Amino acid sequence: MHGYTPPPSAPPMQNYGYPPPSPQPPHSNPVETTRLPPRPPTTSQTFGHGAPSDYRFRYSDCTGRRKALLIGINYIGQKNQLKGCINDVHNMSTFLTQRYGYRREDMVILTDDQRNPLSQPTKANMLKAMGWLVKDALPNDSLFFHYSGHGGQTPDLDGDEDDGYDEVIYPIDYKTAGHIVDDEMHLIL
Repeated sequence: MHGYTPPPSAPPMQNYGYPPPSPQPPHSNPVETTRLPPRPPTTSQTFGHGAPSDYRFRYSDCTGRRKALLIGINYIGQKNQLKGCINDVHNMSTFLTQRYGYRREDMVILTDDQRNPLSQPTKANMLKAMGWLVKDALPNDSLFFHYSGHGGQTPDLDGDEDDGYDEVIYPIDYKTAGHIVDDEMHLIL
């Protein structure tokens, strides 16, 4: 987020478990280096409001395996077609491999321009790929999830949202299979 300055009321930016950027070469701009976000805490953390009090987590130091799930849906041929979501996935894949050492063979990429039915971003494939991402995860692994496509809200049915709505993402087959609710993603991821 080069040039981004959060509003005064915004919480400080966090690293959220991503590895630190590569060391800056000696000719780099010292002003840019001072804008790096702080390292994440190393102690056990709580989720805060809404989560059970014994629900705790620890940020990864990203020294373990690297896996990525990248989903881009342009909704090709549908009424609300998008234009840049597949391109977002290609850019994210390049960024992760070049900047953070992810290997292409450790990525699952679902886009609606692929012919292989298993690579299409259907609801079933997306949920299966989310399961793959976290399967056998260990502390300090670096697991990356990226979604580019339509999203929305739906009434909250379990009372865990202050605003009364859950957030959702729309797979390519949402008209027949339905959307994916944030609660379901949270249980998997």
